[in-house]
Amino acid sequence: MLGQHYVRFGLLGGVGRFAAADSQRYPRGARVVCRTGRGLEIGEVLAPLESEGEQSTEGTLLRRMTVED
Repeated sequence: MLGQHYVRFGLLGGVGRFAAADSQRYPRGARVVCRTGRGLEIGEVLAPLESEGEQSTEGTLLRRMTVED
């Protein structure tokens, strides 16, 4: 799966592996909107993954954060 990233998300700052919905690679530090088991949450990209594997993910990285968010 293309476009996987490590993202810090949620109020407590959990870190998880997220797959980008649009298969895009986001740079480190990008503020993003993610869909997790708890709903939509704001996150920060820690690093794009170099080796793309079929490992499970915490959720989906939907898009970059905008001013409206």
